[in-house]
Amino acid sequence: MARVSESNYNEHMAQENGETLSDIKNYIKYENLIGADITNIIEDVHEHYEVATRLSMIKSKGYYHDLLTRLVKTYGH
Repeated sequence: MARVSESNYNEHMAQENGETLSDIKNYIKYENLIGADITNIIEDVHEHYEVATRLSMIKSKGYYHDLLTRLVKTYGH
């Protein structure tokens, strides 16, 4: 089985799901978002993760888990 790099996996999932971490980071920077606004974005990603979990959407669940983890590490919420 071929091993897929993390960045390739995220790019592939972003094509299916829409947003990458860099897209979100660029949006936050462009809109000068702080505090509660960033928290709302993180909560939205968390809600997507919860839906993917409830519906047993394995690929989406992994994608949103990874995205959520990176957002929390980056923005410390």
